[in-house]
Amino acid sequence: MSQAALLVIGLFALLTMDAAIAHAPFEGVGSFYGGLLHPLFVPTHVLAVVGTGLLMGRQAPRWRWFPPASYVAGLAVGFAAMVSAYAPQSAGAVLLAAAAASGALVALARPLPEILGCALALTTGLALALDSPPGGISVREANVILIGTFCGATILLLGVVALTIMLCREWQRIGVRILGSWIAASAIMGLTLRLTR
Repeated sequence: MSQAALLVIGLFALLTMDAAIAHAPFEGVGSFYGGLLHPLFVPTHVLAVVGTGLLMGRQAPRWRWFPPASYVAGLAVGFAAMVSAYAPQSAGAVLLAAAAASGALVALARPLPEILGCALALTTGLALALDSPPGGISVREANVILIGTFCGATILLLGVVALTIMLCREWQRIGVRILGSWIAASAIMGLTLRLTR
């Protein structure tokens, strides 16, 4: 292929690009459903929620309903703070740190105190909420998106917890530990990348 053809293809590719934004809107779905799907499409959120859910599921039934309730409370406080126009820049780094901690604890596979689970769940919920600001829309639509994100993040966590509880064979437990180690490693790499910028 000639250099002129490569240049034309490169210019065409540059002209068709959209602006890059951290939390892309979902075309064709309503505000609520866009918010509902949001936690599934942001890698940092998926790592943190899945890591926290795996930890809660592996510690069941020793841990009761307090850690999931702490997670939901963290989401509620975070979204309330966001509605009050508070949006810190470090929420993504906190989410990665929480994902690394929960993944490492899943891989460790030791009985842990429930208060540790509550603290980690509260931190994850709070950081996830503060890392989910909708932008460039009306206040009413932003609130609908936040409600959808709240529901999506809660459903994702409870689904991971329920699935992890069902994985009770020895080889399945080993698989959960391996997944926890991958989550920890991925979160540490992401945190390192974020801190070296």
